[in-house]
This record gives sequence, structure tokens and C-alpha cells, in this order.
Amino acid sequence: MPNNHKINNQRWYKGFSHKGDPNKLIELISKKVNEHDLSNFIPLVRIEKKVKKYGNYYFFIAVDNSISGALPEDVKNYLMVLPCFKFPIPRSPSFTYEQIKSMVGAAHDVFDCNNPIPYNPIETIQDDDPFDIFSVNNQLNYQNNSQNYQQLLYWLSSVGYGTWELFKKTCFILGLDEPKRVLRKLKLLGHLETSSDGKKWSIAPTALVKIKSLEDISEYTLCGQQNKKLIRKLEILADIDTINQPNVPYCIRLKLINLTNIETVIYKIKNEINVSISNSYNIAQKLAEILPNLEQWKLSLKPLQGIVKSLYDWKYFQNGDFVECTLPEKTGMYQMWDRESKNAPRRTLFYEQDIDTWRQCDWYGLRFLALSYSQHDLIARYNPESLQLAIPHCQMWPELYERALVLASGLLPKYHKTEEQNLWLIYENISLDLAHQLTQKLMVNCQEEII
Repeated sequence: MPNNHKINNQRWYKGFSHKGDPNKLIELISKKVNEHDLSNFIPLVRIEKKVKKYGNYYFFIAVDNSISGALPEDVKNYLMVLPCFKFPIPRSPSFTYEQIKSMVGAAHDVFDCNNPIPYNPIETIQDDDPFDIFSVNNQLNYQNNSQNYQQLLYWLSSVGYGTWELFKKTCFILGLDEPKRVLRKLKLLGHLETSSDGKKWSIAPTALVKIKSLEDISEYTLCGQQNKKLIRKLEILADIDTINQPNVPYCIRLKLINLTNIETVIYKIKNEINVSISNSYNIAQKLAEILPNLEQWKLSLKPLQGIVKSLYDWKYFQNGDFVECTLPEKTGMYQMWDRESKNAPRRTLFYEQDIDTWRQCDWYGLRFLALSYSQHDLIARYNPESLQLAIPHCQMWPELYERALVLASGLLPKYHKTEEQNLWLIYENISLDLAHQLTQKLMVNCQEEII
């Protein structure tokens, strides 16, 4: 078992030359670090900016060790055996952050999913077309083990509620990585709710949410508490489609065909199976209507009191990266670091200079606020023919607003890369009204793409 005890450690960087997919590189290093519990020694990875496709590039691992340039024995024995470390930068056993910060991009945590782990080069997306089927690659490579995630949902449904620690342990037992991401996705899909501080979770009540309504067919998606027995009963009453999604439970679609029988089936579902059923079309639209605009949402976030700036080290989010700063002055997103520990930030927060106020929410919500205050060009693309809405991955919406997009179809977004190597999130079954309402509330410039 590696020994992670640290004494008077300092942070330095070791550089390497590599050729290959940066995403796969980070995934490989993260897996090995977590497998051998090395995160106290190797907390993050930084990749050279503007990596060319299939080209060589430099990457740097951060090392927390008392002797600059000396790798801990556990790192040598368990991590350096990977082929990606075959070509260290010659004649340079160590670097400081100041020496490399001009050439590297965002830091990628190897143990905490609060940072944007997928590596994405800085994007220029104004002239991009996310709906061009000839320039779109397949969905990014994710482990496809929906059966394990379905088992997690059944377990959560059986237990009903619990703590964050219990959720993490259960994910570990089922072999599911990154429990924070798992939790967020379950919330987006309407299966789970959490307390305001994130320390407790509870399963949502069982519900069938209507996502499609045609002349002779109604289509619903199953949300919340569920088990195999419930699904078998639903299969007797209606046509069931099971849609496989990467790294989440199956999407259970229920179709009611033939208008004369729909009311009878709905009655049986409500009374014999005791399942709540929303028979009003576009529940996502109703959610969008009651959501606040961006400014109101920001004000609804509970302020954090008692933060003494001088007691911490700070990093400011700028151009897709966190850069060191003296004390927070400008409005924006910050990382707050304990001075005695350099492994991970204590908190990531949004600071509003005019009223000297700190606020906290989901990571993507903080980033979205920071982008809006930096006068970043927030954009989206809408295809009225396919009812798809595309959002740049680097501008992912706050969880509350993304949930409305996901509930419109019961499906998480697909990840698509264009020929320009820009990464987009594609949401399905988005009506024009829903797209306009949400983008207007978030002050996003939404353009219609006619194909």
C-alpha cells in the first residue's frame, strides 16, 4: 500500500513529450493515480495549449514532494511505468508553475470531478456548425455499463434516502467511477434530489413524464423510484422501449398507442400500479416557465459569510484556466486554497465585487456566471427540423437549467465534435419555445440553423 504521508511538501512540475489523444492520456494517468492512491503526490496534470490533432505536445504532472526534482518511490514504482512517461523533457528535472504557465492550459484534477476533467483545446466556435452530420464524430468514448448504473438506481430506490458518503461507497462497490458526476446525471434525469449542501440525497417519487403527444400515440419516460417488478407491470399495459445511455441507467420509454385505450391504461397505471403520471405535454416547458432569469438565480444562491481573504491562497478563473492571484478583487470565479495543503482547493466560489459577496453552487453554474460577467459570447444553435439544441461544452449551463433540457426527452446530451474540433452538447426533443425561453433567461445568443 503506498504511503501518502507528507511532510513540508512543495509543488513542482515534471514535463514529458507525448503524441496521442490528450483525453486518453489524462484518463490513463488518473486511473493509475487512483488505483494506487497517489493523489497526495500527483494531484493534477497540465497539457500544452493548442494541441494539434495527432501532433506531439508537452504535458506536465504536478508533484507534491519535499525535494524538488525527486519523485517519491511510490510514483516511480506505480506511475512511471506507463508508456506516456517514456520521454521526459531532457535536462530539466523540475519546473515551477511560473516557468510553464504561459504554455499550458487548464489544470485537470486526477481525483476530483469538480474540475473540467475532459481536455478540450481553447475553442473558436462562432462559425461552427454542430448539426453538420458530415463533420460530426461519434459520441465520445465512455464506458458503456448501463446495467451497473441501473443496479445503482434500483438500490437507491430501495433505500430511499441517505448521505453523500453512503452514495460514494455504493458507487465504489458497483465499480462506478466519479460518483459526483453520477449524482449530477441522476439529478438531471429526474431520479434523485439532494439537500442544498449536497450532504444528503433522496430518491424522487415514481413518475411517468409525457415527452411526446401525437394524434394516436403518447410517449412517456420513467423517472424516479423504480424496480424490476414495476417495469414488468408496465410492460403488460404498454409498449416499453429501453434506451441504452453511457454511464447512466437505462432510459425507460413507455408508449401508449390507440387513443381509445389510452385513458383506460392511464387509469390502471395510476390506481393499480400507484404511479404518478403527468399527462400534460412538455413538462420541461412548464419547468422553464418558472425558472428565474440568470440575475434572479444568482441572487437566490445563499451567500457565504465569514470568509477572510487574507487567510487563504487564491486562483482566478480566466480564459479557461485558474491562475494565481494575490487577493480576490474582480467579480468572477475563484478557487480558495488552504496554505498548509496544496492538494485541492477548499472551495470553488463566485465572488461579486460590488457587494463583496461570495456564492456557491454547482461547478458548471459557477463557470457560467463567470463567463457571463466576463462578457463572454454565450451562444447556442437550434435546429427546428430535428428539434435539437446545441450548446458548446465549454459553456455548459447551470444544473437547474440543463435539467429542463434533459427532461424534454429523458436523455442526456450527446457529445459531438466538429471538423474544427469544437465539442458540442446536443439535446433532443427541444421545442422552439423551450429553446427561446431558456436562452433568453440565461442571456444566451441562440441562432436557428436551417439544414
